[in-house]
Formats: sequence, C-alpha cells, structure tokens
Amino acid sequence: MGKYKVLLRGQNFLLDMDGDVQKLGFYTTRFVEGDDRCTAEQNAISSLRDDPELRDIVRNESSDAPMLFVEETEEIDSFAGLHLPGTGFSFYRDGEVKTP
Repeated sequence: MGKYKVLLRGQNFLLDMDGDVQKLGFYTTRFVEGDDRCTAEQNAISSLRDDPELRDIVRNESSDAPMLFVEETEEIDSFAGLHLPGTGFSFYRDGEVKTP
C-alpha cells in the first residue's frame, strides 16, 4: 500500500467560526495510504468528511451542499515526522479564489 500527500480544496462551506457564520473555502493537506492514487484521494476526502472539528462547524443546508476537490496528489516515501492524517486548514472567503 502506497503513502500519499493529498491537497484538498473545500468550497461553499457555510461555517460557524466562533459565532460568526461565513461562507468560506479552504485548502488542507491530508496524508493517507491507498492501493493507488484514486483510493488515496478517496481516503483523503473521507478523512475530511469524518473530521469532527470540521463537521461541528458546518452549517450548510442539504440544498446548498459544500464541495470537496482534489487539487494535487503526490506519492511519498514515508510518513516520518508528519502529523497524520494532517492538521489545519487555510481558509478564504468563498469567491475570492478563482477555480480552474
């Protein structure tokens, strides 16, 4: 099983940031294992969907669902020295970053 570094972009997330609800996007990196690149990307997305810190602040209605996109995937040799599956988010106001 390979080890992968996956950069993910979240879009259209209505988030409660300490009582201030805002429409935000974010970037985050997840380190996951997978049989191949596709499986690793699915595992990275699943790790975000299961992240309790993120789930606790999402306020989207089902009719306005947030979206997750894989931006980059890189196979790496080792997880040595990394925080698994990853830490942190780089948030931006949704609409400020142009998507390809």
